[in-house]
Amino acid sequence: MQYQLKVVFVDNQELECEHTEKHGFSDDLELFEITTAEEIIVIPLKQIKYISCDSKIFKK
Repeated sequence: MQYQLKVVFVDNQELECEHTEKHGFSDDLELFEITTAEEIIVIPLKQIKYISCDSKIFKK
C-alpha cells in the first residue's frame, strides 16, 4: 500500500511524499522517519509543525 503524506515545518515549508510506504517515530521520539518508493527521509521532530496523511490505497 502506498499513500500520500504531507509534512509542514515550523517555518511553513511543506514536504509532500506521493508514494509513502510507511512512516513513524524513532524509538527515542526525536526523529520522524518516512519511507517512500525512492528514498528514506529522516526529520527531527522539533522542525515539524504538523503531519497530514491520506491513507487511500492507490491501485496500480
